[in-house]
Amino acid sequence: MAASPARIVHDEDPPALAPATAVGGKAANLARLREAGSAVRAGGTAAAAGAAGAGVPIAVPPWFCVTTRVFEDLALALRADLDPILARIDPADPRAAVEASEAVRALFRRTRLPLDDERELLAAFDRRFRPGTLVAVRSSAVGEDAGGNSFAGQLDTHLFVRREDVLDRLKDVLASAYSARSVAYRRARGEEGPPVRAAVVVQEMVDGRVSGVLFTADPTSGDASTAVLSAGYGLGEGIVADKVETDTFFVARATGRMTRRVIARKTVQVVRNEDGGGTRTAPVPEARAAAPCLADAQVAALVALGAELERLFGCPQDIEWTIDDAGRIFVTQARPITTLRDERERLFDNANIIEGYPGVTTPLTFSFVRFGYEILFRQVAYALGIPKTVVAREHALFANMVGFLDGRIYYSLLNWYRFQSFFPGYEKRLPTWEKSLGLRIRPSLSASAAPSPGGLVAWTRYFYVLVRHTLLIDRDVRRFHERFDRVRAAYRRRPLERMSADGLLELYEELVRDLLHHWEVTIVNDIFAFRYYELAGKLVDRWFGAEGAGLRDRLLCGVAGMESVEPARSLVALAERVRGDAALARLFAEEKDDAAVWSAVGSDARFGEFRAAFREHVERYGDRTVRELTLETPGAEENPAYLLRLLRNFLEGGQTVRGMVGREDETRREAEATAERLLKGRPVRRRLFRYALGRARATLRHRENMRLARSRAFGMVKRIFRAMGRLFAERGLLEKAEDIFYLGVDEIAGYVRGASICRSLSRLVALRREEFARYAAAPAPPSRVQARGIVYGCASETGTVAGPGAAVAGDGPLLQGIGCSPGIVRAPAKVVLDPTVDTAVVGRILVARMTDPGWVFLMTAAKGLVVERGSPLSHTAIIGRELGIPTVVAVEGATARIVDGQELEIDGQRGTVRIVISGESGAALLPGHS
Repeated sequence: MAASPARIVHDEDPPALAPATAVGGKAANLARLREAGSAVRAGGTAAAAGAAGAGVPIAVPPWFCVTTRVFEDLALALRADLDPILARIDPADPRAAVEASEAVRALFRRTRLPLDDERELLAAFDRRFRPGTLVAVRSSAVGEDAGGNSFAGQLDTHLFVRREDVLDRLKDVLASAYSARSVAYRRARGEEGPPVRAAVVVQEMVDGRVSGVLFTADPTSGDASTAVLSAGYGLGEGIVADKVETDTFFVARATGRMTRRVIARKTVQVVRNEDGGGTRTAPVPEARAAAPCLADAQVAALVALGAELERLFGCPQDIEWTIDDAGRIFVTQARPITTLRDERERLFDNANIIEGYPGVTTPLTFSFVRFGYEILFRQVAYALGIPKTVVAREHALFANMVGFLDGRIYYSLLNWYRFQSFFPGYEKRLPTWEKSLGLRIRPSLSASAAPSPGGLVAWTRYFYVLVRHTLLIDRDVRRFHERFDRVRAAYRRRPLERMSADGLLELYEELVRDLLHHWEVTIVNDIFAFRYYELAGKLVDRWFGAEGAGLRDRLLCGVAGMESVEPARSLVALAERVRGDAALARLFAEEKDDAAVWSAVGSDARFGEFRAAFREHVERYGDRTVRELTLETPGAEENPAYLLRLLRNFLEGGQTVRGMVGREDETRREAEATAERLLKGRPVRRRLFRYALGRARATLRHRENMRLARSRAFGMVKRIFRAMGRLFAERGLLEKAEDIFYLGVDEIAGYVRGASICRSLSRLVALRREEFARYAAAPAPPSRVQARGIVYGCASETGTVAGPGAAVAGDGPLLQGIGCSPGIVRAPAKVVLDPTVDTAVVGRILVARMTDPGWVFLMTAAKGLVVERGSPLSHTAIIGRELGIPTVVAVEGATARIVDGQELEIDGQRGTVRIVISGESGAALLPGHS
């Protein structure tokens, strides 16, 4: 076996000479790192690396690689001796498997490499390293550190190796390709056949003071906006093998803000064994034990470094690093995160939409609202000059502007941001838009926002539509109201109670065609309203100083023509009528049942004038009520008793229409006088301010008046579907008319027109009533909910979509750790203190102080993993994720607090371990876990 140049690859060679098929995954990644950065002994300091973005120094310790050719030739030469030993490896019998793997190791050790290979390897050592250099000898198997397999800890690594020992350690690493744990790992991953093809990396040792692992995306939740960093004192071996306690830091990549950190009391570190070679454990000095092992600047530097490596490799990275006594950061390896799937991230936020849809609503409401948002924002896109090709391409975005979580309507937030990104220069406008939407925290936008369109054509088109709408917005709003009044008048002439199901559907579709497809002016006006409102506020702050505090809002009080306040004034006028009629006032005072009051008002001739005024109010303003945008909430026409209840408030308060108007006018006039005084002698400022204030008043008036039109539009839709519900109930299709609210618009139309998937509406309604009753009884989800992949696949047994910080149900004792592999599982505990003695873990949750790669046999059989040591980046976590086993690490005192056989429920997403109280119901698992 003559040596050849292809048998050794140096870090200075071009990456083309280091394909992964020849040097393995680890060395191929190191070659790319070497090309991107500078593989030099003097690495970049934490301070130097702190700048975010491209150009962050990448320091990699010098290395060379013994390629797979050496392994393949050696294995071929030993095949006659190897085959009988390999036949004895049985992962189901750990003891026999370990004995066989030791026999393979002994065979490799007593076999000498070809002389040419030995000479070339030692020559490479002398060429790359200074005399006396100590090195790490570690595996670089083909497929190792690839996107689907990490082979975390399955092949051997040897640290602080002297030149004279390199050949023996090389053979040990090659022999570990046949180890029992390597074979078990590959079988657990569904891989059979010959062992992996092993290359070996020989790399200069860095005597790390602090080491750790960085994930550029959260490997547990898949959140690409969060970097996760684990660090411990000493060498990286201690961190990845769970031998030492670690600190864990969670950092929002968009802002660099540390969102969470878990600081452990660190008692042990892995250091160089200066006497016998290799490594040993040593105590951490008491003064450093409780302190974070990384300063904030070092965390920022590492996160910036991770962002650079992710940019280089094009995908989220799992990075091992170490920092020496001089504060220099070295990257020892980088690989793709093996557990991330290419799944879409979604973010739901109820922001100000909760005002229109508080609490649990119904399927009918959501189906109409979702469709309404789709049509509305498609029309808005056209109105603002977005090309039709873009609108057609983004069909899924427009169809999913809102989400439905546990019966509650949320904004599908990342779609809203993406919509904003269609417009040139959108980044500068985001703060105003976010304020208008009630958003408090900006999410990471890397996966949602399209690049802001630039170029002369895009800016010219955008400028044109803005100028056009600025000049024509008042005209467009006037036309909107003219259209709306025509459609509403025609609607009121339609006898709903005598219409067929087809007629009701056609009337609904007429409303969609004649109103919804022309509703975009409401959003266009909102854009101007918020801008003028912000402009007026900025001018007040800049020109009026301390006297301007609150002045803008006082100037906007009592704006003439604001129809949205008329329903309240109308109700106050009714209250005045009651107070002016002794008999009516006595009726309200003596009869507390609002239904009885309404019955008396309807039948007593003395109350004819009040009855007529009341009906006029209902006709004009009966759609303005609480929860008016939910179709299941009746208006005043269907529920007059509720309006009487509101009327009692005004009776008790003593309000009058003149008093209301007078207070508003007085507040506005005083504010106007203050503004005029402060602008005296400033004609240019006065003109600019009057313009900004006038436009703010006009657009806010438009906004409120069109919102009243929205209430009336929803009222029309409500009455259509209430009539449909009564018709379905009369035909025996539903048990009662209100059941119609538990069907979607498309389901109702499909049933009428012969295109329904489900024929048994009563059963479907019963199922949904039960489901929505659970939603109403359960705690509401958080205001912001993050999901990845299949949204409802993230749901618990109650259907609640898991959100950040959500509490875990149950009242048993709760232990908290760090979640590493998502999933919820309930099973008996198996506390294992000695894996060589206690191995009965099948169907149970494995609880241990710590694990090492050899525990893969037990991990494969367990239903879940709970470990006292470790981090999201340790071997336990990596293997748990790759095997799809819910895993929680860093659970302090787990083996002492959990009794063998005790029922546990673990949540690998939230990092909780609940000890189930005796008598609770049996196992409840998320889909995909058993």
